[in-house]
Amino acid sequence: MTRLASLNIVFLLFNFQYFLVAADTRLHRRDDVTGHIPSTHEEIVSRREEHHDVFSTRLADLSRKLELHSSGEQLLTEPEFNRLNRKKKAFENKLEELGREFDERHSSRIIWREELLNDMTKSRIGRAREEL
Repeated sequence: MTRLASLNIVFLLFNFQYFLVAADTRLHRRDDVTGHIPSTHEEIVSRREEHHDVFSTRLADLSRKLELHSSGEQLLTEPEFNRLNRKKKAFENKLEELGREFDERHSSRIIWREELLNDMTKSRIGRAREEL
């Protein structure tokens, strides 16, 4: 390996390490018992956008398979065809839901639900520790 290649690898590793540290910019404190870190509105919106991209890709793949079946290029069995049609409808519904308006009200409900689940987990951990 040349010296230049070695320097490039070291440089990439150093930058990757910095990226991992820089990526954790959350200002919330981690729960001491459960390790939970509360979400922010921005993170929730970002996750919704990522999910929209994922479901769009999945829907395109399903549509392609169904088109191949319709054209006769790659036939599906009847159960496969029915399953793909059900999945297609579910993905379309999910994309419709992810495309709806989403504001602070919605994310505050999600954050409240996360806090509730964290409190339930914390109490379950506390009860388990008491039993020991």
